[in-house]
Amino acid sequence: MNARGLRTGSWRPLRLCGTLAGVVASAQLHAAPASPVAAGEEVARNVCAACHVVTGDQKPPRLSTVARSFSEIANGPGVSEPGLRRFILTTHWDGKTLPLTMPNPMLTPAQARDVARYILSLRKPQ
Repeated sequence: MNARGLRTGSWRPLRLCGTLAGVVASAQLHAAPASPVAAGEEVARNVCAACHVVTGDQKPPRLSTVARSFSEIANGPGVSEPGLRRFILTTHWDGKTLPLTMPNPMLTPAQARDVARYILSLRKPQ
C-alpha cells in the first residue's frame, strides 16, 4: 500500500487503458479516408486547389490564369489513370520558362494514384 492507502500497481491497468484509448482515438482522427477516391479528394483539396478548381463547391483560385478544373480534365478526350498519374508525377515547371506550367506537387506515387482516381470519378456519364 502507498501513502493514500491504495495498493501500488492497482492503477497500472487503468493507466494502460487510458493510454490505449488515447492512441486509438488519435489514430481514428488521423486515419486515411475510406477509399482511394476520398483520399485523392483530400490531397487535391490540400495541394491542387491553389491552382485548380478541384470540387464543385470551391471558388476559383485567385490567379491571372486559372488551371483547368478537375472536372474539365476528367472529361477530356483520352484521359486515363496511368496518363494522369504520369502527368502528376513527371510534368513540372522548370522554374524559368514562361508561361508557368504545373509545379511539382511532390506527391508520393500512391497519392498521385489517388488524385488520378478522384479526377476520373468526376467524369460525366456519356
